[in-house]
Amino acid sequence: MSRENLKGKFLGEILNYELKQHDWTYGMSDDHGVWQKGTEHRKKIKELVKDAYKLGLDPADYFYKFYPVDGCYSHEGYGIKKTWQQVMDKKAKEMK
Repeated sequence: MSRENLKGKFLGEILNYELKQHDWTYGMSDDHGVWQKGTEHRKKIKELVKDAYKLGLDPADYFYKFYPVDGCYSHEGYGIKKTWQQVMDKKAKEMK
């Protein structure tokens, strides 16, 4: 396995973990501490997404595995370039 492939695999695992742990509804909290912690975590995820794009990876599949689509920040707020619909369309084509 090449060094770039290894980096991508490792980054994917980290991104998967962080997305799984993320409080997607933090923006609705009345508790400033919860909001602040969620904002910091969103920034961390956004940096991981940025790193994935730099490696030539598309983090959208990881992202939409956990993203609830409604009731939270938009996908752009996390640095994701594709919409949920675009990812679902791609998956539908792959299944044919």
